[in-house]
Amino acid sequence: MGVGFIAVSILLLTAANTVWAGCPASTVADMKGVKAGQFPQQFELAEFEKLAGCKMTFQGNPDIARLNGKIRGNPSSVPSVANRLPSEPLVYAPYESIGKYGGTLDVLSNATEAGTSDFLSVRHVNLVRFSDDLQTIVPNIAKDWKWNSDFTQLTFYL
Repeated sequence: MGVGFIAVSILLLTAANTVWAGCPASTVADMKGVKAGQFPQQFELAEFEKLAGCKMTFQGNPDIARLNGKIRGNPSSVPSVANRLPSEPLVYAPYESIGKYGGTLDVLSNATEAGTSDFLSVRHVNLVRFSDDLQTIVPNIAKDWKWNSDFTQLTFYL
């Protein structure tokens, strides 16, 4: 059997959008005077608000109920954004601008007959991840980590 390829189109849905509300619209291209945080391109919400001297607010996708209703088994309504955010949200600085709702993502996936997919692997979330420089390890689920003095034990803080 040859290698199988399948093209997948996925409607991009975003659950919540950030409203900068008095915060500078910082991007990687222009941080608007906001100093770097502990890790590149990302901040804990409290860290960003302190460095930027502002308070962020969040709003939901105005089409989320309609879009969610199209997926069989999904509830027709979702809790408010405030009730869906974690207690310590992670803020990512976008490259050039904040994204827009909607769109189509076309991907190519191999070995779908084996139930694997390079694209689908992005659904797995790890404690840490590589930053865009592919050298720096940054938080993902873990908030921080620390090695003991002889590097035989690694402690993750969630």
